[in-house]
Amino acid sequence: MSSTYLIERKRGSKEARQQLTVLRQRWPLAFPAEPKDVRPLATGAAGEIASSMRWSLPYTLGVLASWKMAPPYCDAVLCHDHRVALDGSAAETIDAEAKDLATRQLARLAARKTAKKKATAPAVVTPKTNSAPPAETPEQLRSRVRTSLLLRRKP
Repeated sequence: MSSTYLIERKRGSKEARQQLTVLRQRWPLAFPAEPKDVRPLATGAAGEIASSMRWSLPYTLGVLASWKMAPPYCDAVLCHDHRVALDGSAAETIDAEAKDLATRQLARLAARKTAKKKATAPAVVTPKTNSAPPAETPEQLRSRVRTSLLLRRKP
């Protein structure tokens, strides 16, 4: 049986789309609708959101997972030097590990997109060339068998 933590986290992931609209209404600077306006969230934002929204921390982490794993967020981590608090004010600087994680996530998403394109691309069917020797006619086969039998009889 799964732990309560995992159950809550999965529930948050499933409900992330609806909850992100709620977060956008409450904190429009931290959760902008335009991808170009996205900024990395401050490190303690999940705890602050959980207490403010009266959500459990695992549920909040599940909701934020889809937001943080999206390409615009990863691009924001790579392009900006500072994180933002929920009110939009500057917070701590972004460390190298976070930039590395964002780079790996973007690579993972690109690989998934490439694999999906390959899977949906129509397969090119090439006609097979007959690499085997041409089939012998029954008469040719009979003559080969006769020849082999005749060769066996001679001492």
